[in-house]
Amino acid sequence: MILKLKKKFSKCYLISILFICVFQSDNVLASREPIIRVLISKNNNIRIRSDKSIPLTIKGKFFSNKKIKGLTLKNEKNRKILYFDKNKEKKFDLKSNQQFQLRSSDGRGIWVGQKRFPGKINVFVLDSEILVVNVLGIEKYLSSVVGSEMPTKWPMEALKAQAIASRTYALKQKGNNLFDIDSTQKNQVYNGLESRTYKTLRAVRSTRSLVMTYNNKLINALFHSSSGGMTENSQDVWKNAYPYLKSVKDFDKNNPKFKWKKTFSNKELINLFPNIGEIENIEIINITSTGRVKNVRVIGANGSDQISGVDLRKKLGLNSNFVRFKLIEEELENKFSAKKSLIVFGQGSGHGVGMSQWGAKYMASKGQKAERILKHFYRGVQIKPFRKDYL
Repeated sequence: MILKLKKKFSKCYLISILFICVFQSDNVLASREPIIRVLISKNNNIRIRSDKSIPLTIKGKFFSNKKIKGLTLKNEKNRKILYFDKNKEKKFDLKSNQQFQLRSSDGRGIWVGQKRFPGKINVFVLDSEILVVNVLGIEKYLSSVVGSEMPTKWPMEALKAQAIASRTYALKQKGNNLFDIDSTQKNQVYNGLESRTYKTLRAVRSTRSLVMTYNNKLINALFHSSSGGMTENSQDVWKNAYPYLKSVKDFDKNNPKFKWKKTFSNKELINLFPNIGEIENIEIINITSTGRVKNVRVIGANGSDQISGVDLRKKLGLNSNFVRFKLIEEELENKFSAKKSLIVFGQGSGHGVGMSQWGAKYMASKGQKAERILKHFYRGVQIKPFRKDYL
């Protein structure tokens, strides 16, 4: 009996020691984890609240660690005001350049609008708008980004590749005084706790701190959905020529946006190009080595307009600038008048530079590891733990 008790005590003691070591190790890692400030809202009407019974703590010039359930910020008769859930009649006027912070001990996060966010929330009152910024560790941030940018049902090695690319991209952003990175496609999509799953947590933890470097500096780890067969050289989309962002073969054929088309009526074209009248022709001036449109000339009844492929994509809301054009006669009741509509035939989705997410999925499904996937799309890079001198 005594021997059994000793064995149980030894087992419990060993488990306790292991638990303490793991807990301390996690604390050490957390203390070294870079912090990122993510712009999650740019609005004048914002609702922020706790999740159920655990209150928020608000701290600022006029609020000193006040416990609250929730608050609302809004424009009201040319005034920016704030009021708390428990006393909606008492309204506080917000002045320009005022700021405050909200935090919670609740692991379920803080509600901002319809999404929950971990970490702290900074609120900045500006002349024209109110900015809401989520402040948290880079690894927590990434566990949502991976699920926001890539379907979590995809192969684990593709998710790992996305985690490393997104970590590199985020840490490369220098930001400004208020935030480092946007939460939309302008940078990379971040939906807070809503996009965090077991698989995204695993993908982030198994690649913890890993980034891509070139000459011991973080790369500009651009990525996109689908290139349409070949990724693009960076200098053919933007001015900068990065040696690691060269055109390579993509493996993205098995995706719904590999080939697509979009139609514009004559009326829509006139609204898009109001200065040149009815569209008569679209001439492709030059293309990139992969076949993407670099510049076009849109010819109308009253003149013409030259525009880059990148700007044309934005103007027409196209999936990519890997496109060709066909003008067709519209059927009209008055057969004596002729109007033309436009069909745009395209391939791929996104700017086409860097990692193709659909290509990463295909490579992972064929047994390729995350490192191999990344080194295919980013030429000559190294993958290693982040250090501050890589910035």
